[in-house]
Amino acid sequence: MIQIFLKMKEQYIKTEMEYPLNFWLMLLSGVVTRFFGMLVPFIICSNIKTIAGWKQEEIYLIMSFLYLSEGLCSVLFEGIWQLPSMVFNGNFDTILSRPVSPFYQVLCGGMGLHGIGVVLFGFISLNYSLIRLGIFRPAAMLMCLFFVLCGTIICMSSYLLTNSLVFWYDAGGRTSIPYMITEIGSYARYPIMIYPKILQFILLFVVPYAFIGMVPVMILTGQHMLSLCAALNLISLFSLLGARFVFYRGILHYESMGM
Repeated sequence: MIQIFLKMKEQYIKTEMEYPLNFWLMLLSGVVTRFFGMLVPFIICSNIKTIAGWKQEEIYLIMSFLYLSEGLCSVLFEGIWQLPSMVFNGNFDTILSRPVSPFYQVLCGGMGLHGIGVVLFGFISLNYSLIRLGIFRPAAMLMCLFFVLCGTIICMSSYLLTNSLVFWYDAGGRTSIPYMITEIGSYARYPIMIYPKILQFILLFVVPYAFIGMVPVMILTGQHMLSLCAALNLISLFSLLGARFVFYRGILHYESMGM
């Protein structure tokens, strides 16, 4: 299965390399957009020393985890965003006719080239933040790998669940719900303590992006380590199982073009 996954990504890169300028511009766009995204907390923290007790480097660390998870989702699971158009055009028939899990095929399809730049920028920002906070140690780096894995699962699950809703309604090959959820998740780039209680609840349990960035930073800084690690594991697992359940329930509602 891994060989199939890698082969599909390889073929996609070969196709995109037919247009070298576009290829490199896509990579550059990921770096540039995230760089300017970092300017906002930099400007704020230049005038305000802390935000809800969080230092500038801690906010950068939150954003780094979010960038790494979003970037990896784009590189590895971009096919999720093609699901609405496949369902609308009837191309999902091809997915169902192959002797490979539809769930796996959707995850394998496509590749967001800009995600490579996002991952690169997130990696640099992560190391910078860890060094500035004085926690750049082997144990911390191993924990960061675990946090990024969990964050990528949560991010991917969010994309899959919201895009799978297209099975229940005709969206003309497009749906705004995943983009709306992504915009809500963008609020998790800052400590959620600065928001009203209802938004804190949403970012923890409805659109659990706080578990991608803020919760890992709390664990790294020694806050409620055992309980937060357990919560992060559970949220990642439930997000994946929930998204997979909705996806396969949606397939039962899919009306083939041949019907």
